[in-house]
Amino acid sequence: MAMSNTIGELITELRSRNRMSQKDLADFLYVNQGTVSRWERGIRFPDTELIIKMAEQFGVDPAVMLKAPFNRADTPEILLVEDELVMLDDCYRTLSEALPAASVHPFRWASDALQFAKSCRVDVAFLDIELQGSSGLDLAKELTSLNPFVNIIFLTGHPEYAGEALDLFCSGYILKPLNKNKIRNQISHLRHSVSGLSV
Repeated sequence: MAMSNTIGELITELRSRNRMSQKDLADFLYVNQGTVSRWERGIRFPDTELIIKMAEQFGVDPAVMLKAPFNRADTPEILLVEDELVMLDDCYRTLSEALPAASVHPFRWASDALQFAKSCRVDVAFLDIELQGSSGLDLAKELTSLNPFVNIIFLTGHPEYAGEALDLFCSGYILKPLNKNKIRNQISHLRHSVSGLSV
């Protein structure tokens, strides 16, 4: 079993080796079959508890699965959430220029960003903290519940939220204005590595 296998590829391989269908595995984990399918296609990722449970079922060391990369995607996927339109445009342009190999998906509303994250992989999320009608801190919790390996980088003009952000084990905290040097510094210190994302 090559360690270069993604978590989705490992799940597929181990499931097949154990003669389990996607439905069998879904029933064992108390999730639906579509969830297993999305894991195997690299659209979504199981949380740590489920990875450990699968490893025990498949008879492999949990570390093998926990250390597997999450995707082979050629294009890293970056989420940007900023409710001020002028700032959103500026941040989008700066991120796109600083990280030309990535796809940047800009949103003004947390609900739209969350909907996107439910159907598409997100590798790094740049989140404003004070959003209209919601909080970037709450959005970070929801994104992490969807994918525990998403890198959260808060982008804010409010240094007073740093403690709460650290409690969420974020990858970074940028005080506005955003610039290429700040982006490169944060990308160099991500909690979870992202294939194809370099500075």
